[in-house]
Amino acid sequence: MLAQGRELASVTVSEVADAAGVTRKTFYARFGALDQVVERLVSSQFEDIAAGIDDGMLRLPLVDDSLALMVFKAYAEHQETLAPLVRQCPASLFIGPVSLVVEDLLDRVIRLNALPLMPDAERHYFVATIAAVVHTALDVWVRRGFQETPEQIASFMDGLLSQGMQRVLGVDRW
Repeated sequence: MLAQGRELASVTVSEVADAAGVTRKTFYARFGALDQVVERLVSSQFEDIAAGIDDGMLRLPLVDDSLALMVFKAYAEHQETLAPLVRQCPASLFIGPVSLVVEDLLDRVIRLNALPLMPDAERHYFVATIAAVVHTALDVWVRRGFQETPEQIASFMDGLLSQGMQRVLGVDRW
């Protein structure tokens, strides 16, 4: 339904349950609200992508865009699932699950690089900013019909964010 261009708000549980061949009661018992289904899909997609990030890509200082490239190549591989979710669902249903994945990656970066823990407020702003940037970059890429290659997007995002993220983390190679 989302892939057909319908906004999430216009989709009913009855329609989804019918399409899945289950009753509304079964749908609610298994999945909860439609928002929860979207959040689970997003979470699953981004957890799978994060699982493919090896520790070497998280060692600081970052010397190239290999991390961003790996991530954007994975987004490209998942575009059939991600595109309708990005286009037709509220940003909040993306940013929440992506924030959890970013938090886990941040913990890995801190542990691997023996960095001090970030103050609580900075950590929250850092995670929220990265999650919002991920959603926004995907939104633009989807709306532009994936015209740019993962290499182009990764290079742009790396140039835009890498230096600032490392500075916030206390890794100042510049």
